[in-house]
Amino acid sequence: MTAATRFTSMDIVIHLLSRSRISIVLGVVTGIVSGLGSAALIGLINTEVHTTSLDFGYAPWIFGGLGFLVLFTHITSAVIVMHVGQTAARDLRMELSRRIMNAPLCLLQRLGAPRLMANLTEDVSVLVDAFQLIPYMCINISWVLGCLVYLGWLSWNLFILVVVVITLGVVIYRLSAMKAIGPLRAAREQDDALYAHFRGLIQGIKEIKLHRRRQDAFLMDLLYPTAEACRQGNISAMTVFTFAATLGTAILYFLIGIIVFETSTWESITQEIVIGYTLTVLYMMSPLTAVISGLPTLSRASIALGKINHLRKELVDQSEDLNGCTPTVLSTHPGLLEFIEVTHRYKREGDERNFTLGPLNLTLQPSELVFITGGNGSGKSTLGLLLVGLYNPEGGQIRLNNAVICGSNSEYYRQQFSVVFSDFYLFESLLGLVGSDLDERAQTYLTKLQLNHKVKVENGIFSTIELSQGQRKRLALVTAYLEDRPFYVFDEWAADQDPLFKELFYTVILSDLKARGKTVVVITHDDHYFHLADRCIRLEDGLIVEGVPPIRKEQTHTIRHDMGDVSAQEINPL
Repeated sequence: MTAATRFTSMDIVIHLLSRSRISIVLGVVTGIVSGLGSAALIGLINTEVHTTSLDFGYAPWIFGGLGFLVLFTHITSAVIVMHVGQTAARDLRMELSRRIMNAPLCLLQRLGAPRLMANLTEDVSVLVDAFQLIPYMCINISWVLGCLVYLGWLSWNLFILVVVVITLGVVIYRLSAMKAIGPLRAAREQDDALYAHFRGLIQGIKEIKLHRRRQDAFLMDLLYPTAEACRQGNISAMTVFTFAATLGTAILYFLIGIIVFETSTWESITQEIVIGYTLTVLYMMSPLTAVISGLPTLSRASIALGKINHLRKELVDQSEDLNGCTPTVLSTHPGLLEFIEVTHRYKREGDERNFTLGPLNLTLQPSELVFITGGNGSGKSTLGLLLVGLYNPEGGQIRLNNAVICGSNSEYYRQQFSVVFSDFYLFESLLGLVGSDLDERAQTYLTKLQLNHKVKVENGIFSTIELSQGQRKRLALVTAYLEDRPFYVFDEWAADQDPLFKELFYTVILSDLKARGKTVVVITHDDHYFHLADRCIRLEDGLIVEGVPPIRKEQTHTIRHDMGDVSAQEINPL
């Protein structure tokens, strides 16, 4: 039995109690009071219906007081638990988000975006539904218990019969409902695949629309089988739940039949008792049906809680160790960066065995411009991820200014780098950047990169990011410029640029960063510009096989384009 299968409805209550004990206890208590008040009302009504006196005494006042109590406690319970449920959802999403941020990148890549999205959205939403169902369950259960107490007061003989029949119904329902857990779990397992297909639909819509056979294949060979598996699982589970609920209702009607047609002949059972039992059991049917109809939601929530806790365990077990080494203060300026026998293993697409990058011995001098080149699959991008601290070496050491990078200083080490990845993500605002002149500085760089006619910056927010891929990369470069960090890494930045901006990048932007004392690493295939680097490093099958000697050429660093002449001197320091 896996971690995702060990959770029950009680675990949901315990999970909720662990987050807001006082509020949930208050919500449950008020729900119980509401249920007991409802049972007291039916007892009062039944008693007054059979009275022969026209003098009701205090009964109307008691009726009014109970009615007000039931309404007030019902609303209070629902509002309290709704508030707790939404707060728990927020806190759970925040907790998972923090754990995702603290988890190694390689683990997150292995888990996959669809699974993480399903946990953060679907599973948390199911838990919230269960949280908000709890007060109603408490109200209805206490309602039933109150009615049972009243039935016991009317007649212990009939009460034993009622308890036996209801217990039999609960056992039958439980045995039937257990068969629904398997299909529910199977349907939930398909949600991860369904999220992956939805992501493919949204991100690949252009390619899908341009190819009719691809449309049909995507819909019928990928999306439909997964959606159908979800449908079949949910239908199978809900059919079992429906059958069990209907059987439970039938048992209650069977109980009423016994009371009306059989027990009326018992010597100790009066007609008044028979009527009281019949009305009370009929009155109990509504809360019992509500309890039964809520059990599928609790079953789905138990599966969701198991998935969330399983994810939490994976994230915690493999979270980055921040206590492994003695903290070391790192320089805020580019320093000597060394790779000493660094190795890292990973699985390349299409390979059955792990690919090993390294051992790598590499030294980056302060204010150096280094190009990294090599064929596809040689390990260039992985080297870049090791360089910026997003991957941890499995062997060897990374040193910055002779300080070994390990658990205690790995986070601070990562803060030394500004990066534009080949698969970069562009945020809609300049998150984390501050300064009274931030908008002005950003607008300056937008002008230098010919984006000022399309994008404005106001209060640190871009007016739009709906741009071409090349323009989006220039916008990402603006963000990197504004970060003003000691090290800059660019992974195939110029691949999506037209010739003018490609030359601007290599001859102006890189030289400006180097002139301002930055250490710059560029992963590139553009051998036409190798001569601009201080060093060129070539990777082949995960190893540094040679340094490509820069071929010095006479080249102007002034470029002419639609906006006029742009030179290295025109890009002002930060």
